[in-house]
Amino acid sequence: MPYDRLLRHLATSDSPTVTTLPDGSIDYYCTVSDGTSDPFKTRESFARGIFGDRTSFPFQVETTEPGGQAVNAAKQLHALGGNVTCYGHLDAPVFDSLPFETVSMGDPSLVYVFTFADRDLMLVGNSEVINWTLEELRRVSDLSEVFFTDAICCSNWVSVSGLESTFHQLSEEDLPRVPFVFDPGDIVGSDRAEMDALHSALAALQETFDVVYTANREEIRTTAAPIAKSFDDDVDRLAAIQEATGITAAVMHARDEAAVATSDERTRVENYHVDHAERHTGGGDRFAGGLTHALACGWEWETALACGNACAVYYVESGDTGTVDDISSFVEDRSPP
Repeated sequence: MPYDRLLRHLATSDSPTVTTLPDGSIDYYCTVSDGTSDPFKTRESFARGIFGDRTSFPFQVETTEPGGQAVNAAKQLHALGGNVTCYGHLDAPVFDSLPFETVSMGDPSLVYVFTFADRDLMLVGNSEVINWTLEELRRVSDLSEVFFTDAICCSNWVSVSGLESTFHQLSEEDLPRVPFVFDPGDIVGSDRAEMDALHSALAALQETFDVVYTANREEIRTTAAPIAKSFDDDVDRLAAIQEATGITAAVMHARDEAAVATSDERTRVENYHVDHAERHTGGGDRFAGGLTHALACGWEWETALACGNACAVYYVESGDTGTVDDISSFVEDRSPP
């Protein structure tokens, strides 16, 4: 059983060195109301309010947190005992509380997360992170310091347009061939030309790293759409992405399962059911962190997917990033999915 093996691996887990990059955001978690009653409980009730007679709505900032996909993944990697450095856009006091090493390349984005019982709504204000390039990284550190690690975790293609040229530039660098886990962010709605550019960049990046592309179900379907008109299932989509780009692996994380396709393997691992969601955003970032930790430690695919699943569900249910002890207790206390 993959979760039994996960418990054994966690009990003797290494402390791998990992780099995360390149985004960063100040996340304001908010509630919104019509001004005359309690906060809207669901997105649907908020939508009804928008289409009503009111033209303005008061909102309350409940908490302010350091965020961004790179930061969130780093939180998970650190919690699992990794030696993490986050290169991001972190020029704000809110990032001073992070318990791992950070290197800032500029100002963060501003993200307003309107929390509802069924699903959150995120409003993102872009900053100079959208123009990020490899030269920005070279400005703050030598590439040998950034990439001579056990694994890399990179994210946010949709908000960081510079990643396309950066991936092509990295294809020409002499760097260690280590796992490069890449989560593109919310690419749903991207057109054919944008997906073709993503495929090309992934193929180029594979020249230097062992690229592991990880995304949720809808993002995987968007990524695979230019390759063929129809597929038997989502694992076939993963296999098509892997074959078309030549990357090491394509991974899907979803509420019911995680799955991976490599050149010679197709593996699925059932996920735990979420009893009650404390947080609707950030679970995918914890999956990426757990997956990256597992690959940096050299774990097999089933256990790596189980690690990502457990980290994601623990965060969604508790609102906290799980440590080794937290994840181990979670797996021990829950019936196998």
